[in-house]
Amino acid sequence: MSTVPSATQWGLPTASKRALLIHGLTCSSQTWERVAQALVEAGYFVVAPNLLSHGFRRGTDFSVGNLAKDIQPYFLNTHYDIVIGHSLGGAVLAELLPFLAQRRPISAILVDPALEATPDFIDTLKRRISDAIANVRPIEAHMADNPNWTRVDAITRIVGFHMYMSDEAMVQTFAQNNPWSFGKLLSEVPPNVTVAVLLADPELQPVCTVAHIPPHPRIRTVVVPNATHAIHYDNPQAVVNAALELVAMSGSTDA
Repeated sequence: MSTVPSATQWGLPTASKRALLIHGLTCSSQTWERVAQALVEAGYFVVAPNLLSHGFRRGTDFSVGNLAKDIQPYFLNTHYDIVIGHSLGGAVLAELLPFLAQRRPISAILVDPALEATPDFIDTLKRRISDAIANVRPIEAHMADNPNWTRVDAITRIVGFHMYMSDEAMVQTFAQNNPWSFGKLLSEVPPNVTVAVLLADPELQPVCTVAHIPPHPRIRTVVVPNATHAIHYDNPQAVVNAALELVAMSGSTDA
């Protein structure tokens, strides 16, 4: 493992439109495969960095602020029309919002973002994630439990677990972000940024709820029916459509 930054990319660097995707806890850049492929078809060059402790990367500071700081270099001298963050990546994207204040429009999509969490919920998550890291389930098990997933989805989910730093890194991620409260970061959205928050089906244990999102004229909230927390696996087209709709509304590209 290394602290050296790493990322996955899709499409041609010569594309006129760009998107950056931020994965969730114990996942990796490859988790975005289907979303990225669809964005490439829409004319985008797509980059997905691996957060610290993910994708064979090491680290010691797993605060959301430092995770955001670590990927800020991807934005230097580069404009992204679309930035998407899932779960932990959604909190990281919320932390990055002030950094996105630029002259050109940016569409930010938070996919069931981990904005608020109670101590009891975190304890439950830690037990569940610890077991998932120690006992990585096979492809068939993931597909059986998640009928909307493709084989590619199951493979990339498993890869994320195997590339994750350690159970202790997960424990420290929660410890270093205590209390887990990032919804307030959405209170101030730069004038060039438009935000869409995608929520999982209320019947399927979403991580984020409407109550976690402060009212703001530049934020729209959309519930994705029949989607679990892994909206990008259950319904990747919903993520892509939300992004392209925001782009069309902002007039930032011809998508």
